[in-house]
Amino acid sequence: MQSRVTLNHIGIATEAGNLQLNRLFQLLGITRGISESVPEQGVDVHFFNLAGEPPHLELLEVKDPEGSVSKFIQKRGAGIHHLSFQVESGQLDSTIATLKSEGFRFTYEQPKMGAQNMRINFIHPATAGGVLVELMESTQRN
Repeated sequence: MQSRVTLNHIGIATEAGNLQLNRLFQLLGITRGISESVPEQGVDVHFFNLAGEPPHLELLEVKDPEGSVSKFIQKRGAGIHHLSFQVESGQLDSTIATLKSEGFRFTYEQPKMGAQNMRINFIHPATAGGVLVELMESTQRN
């Protein structure tokens, strides 16, 4: 695979209103960046900046008790949910195709829209050593 990827963020699943984690970030000097609602995932996402550049921390605040993040918390508890890698622009589909040809399974048949105007898909943890891995690609042209 020729695509270059970078760690964009670490997703952390949390119940709504997790004040402890917000306070911890504040005390450590980790500044809060953008927040937005992602109804398709049943969450509000809050990005926290580490020195202004990726990787970031992404707080996934549950809003839909039937959503996948809520189900994750019910099964495993709050905590690290996924690692997110950003692929180069225009490379998401070919990266997914290559990984599928090598036996990796994805949670979606086709990429979906995620936070920050990104196309996303997740590698199923059963085929990635127990880790949920998100692949993301910006839909904005530079």
